[in-house]
Amino acid sequence: MTAPDQLRRDLPIFEIYSGTNGSRLEIHPWFYAGGHQYLGTTRVLPPGTGKAPAHVHPGITQHSLLLSGPRARYRSAHRSRLLKPDEIVTIPPGAPHVDPYNDSTHPIVVRTLYSPGPVWFMLFGKTLGHALRDGTTNAQNELPFLHLLMMLGTPGSVTFAATIPIALQRHALLPLAARIARPRGYAPAVGLRAHIFR
Repeated sequence: MTAPDQLRRDLPIFEIYSGTNGSRLEIHPWFYAGGHQYLGTTRVLPPGTGKAPAHVHPGITQHSLLLSGPRARYRSAHRSRLLKPDEIVTIPPGAPHVDPYNDSTHPIVVRTLYSPGPVWFMLFGKTLGHALRDGTTNAQNELPFLHLLMMLGTPGSVTFAATIPIALQRHALLPLAARIARPRGYAPAVGLRAHIFR
């Protein structure tokens, strides 16, 4: 079974988080399809939410599908594009992009699979889920900027800003952001950190 086929099927759920405005995040645990390992999320995005900064995932292929709603907008190859119902967008490893977000007036449901799906994606999903549950996300239902930078700087991260050299982020900017963020109470979700920080 290929990733596009798997995107449309019911997937096992590891954890579910809900926000006060109808937002929802399901984390799908690791599975294999077509000889590849995947990890994923399904998000309910209320109108006008879900837009995060442009980023890259070196070594990771991302597949996203609009499961319901009129449309989603995403950015790839420095162009804004529309994702229509049942369309799949595949982002190759290392390509700058903005994940599908809701620029419509109706809620949408977006599923995203990552291959391979490293532990860091599970940690990021749990951290975002806790923020949704606790009402500490920003207006886009995403992690606040400093919390996001702290997460990008955690060991094992496979996500980096799209416009700054990765080596500079990894060795200077993100460790500095983490040192600023932690005293302000920003931290990864508990439960998976032991696997990340070994």
